Amino acid sequence: MASLTLRDVSDDLHRWLREQATMHRRSLNKEVIVQLETLRRLPSKAGDGGKRLAEIRDIARRTAKLPVRDTRTEDEILGYTQEGIPGRR
Repeated sequence: MASLTLRDVSDDLHRWLREQATMHRRSLNKEVIVQLETLRRLPSKAGDGGKRLAEIRDIARRTAKLPVRDTRTEDEILGYTQEGIPGRR
């Protein structure tokens, strides 16, 4: 199996990777590998990304035609007060 050395990793990126590794209970090395594998599976801009975007737009068009069954405002649904603070009314 090949190995890879990363240099000049920003402190911010290193901190984020370390946090992710801790959260997922993995080593930093394993977390980087998982992140790279996940990125590799994403559609490339030149590949099927256009197909995926077309599917998303199709879903958006179909859902936009659905009737509105809840007439409450977004703030009412989320439970925001008149001042815009989350909480009970």
